[in-house]
Amino acid sequence: MNTFRTVLTALLAIVMLNSCSSGEGNMAQMNQLKDSIFAAYPTVAAVTVNVQNDNHLIIAVGSEDLYAADAAKRQGIADEMGAMAQRIFGEKGKLEHGKMLVTRNEMNQDAEPADALVSEMTLKKAN
Repeated sequence: MNTFRTVLTALLAIVMLNSCSSGEGNMAQMNQLKDSIFAAYPTVAAVTVNVQNDNHLIIAVGSEDLYAADAAKRQGIADEMGAMAQRIFGEKGKLEHGKMLVTRNEMNQDAEPADALVSEMTLKKAN
C-alpha cells in the first residue's frame, strides 16, 4: 500500500509540474528582456515578465511617470518593448501577441496589477 501511495504521489507531482505554463523554458529570455527594459527606461522601477502558453507575453511595469503619460506614449513604449521582445526571443520564438500593463506602484511584483493601464503588443506580422 505504501508503494502505491509513493507512485501515486510521484505521478501527481509530474503531472502538476508539466501542467504549469509559466514560461520556465523562456527564463533566460525573460530575464534578458527585464534587464533590457530597466536599461532602456530609467523611470521604470519594477518589471515583471510573464509568458503564458509559450505564445502570449505580459510585461507589467511599475512607473509613476509612465502611468501619468497619455495613451499614445504608452502605446509607443509598448510597441518598442514588443520589438525588443522579438529581438530577444528571436525569429523562431513562439510569441504571437502580448500586452504591457502599467501600474503606478513602483514596488509592483504582480503580473497583472489591479490598477493597470493596458497597451496591446503585436509580436508577429500576419502571414
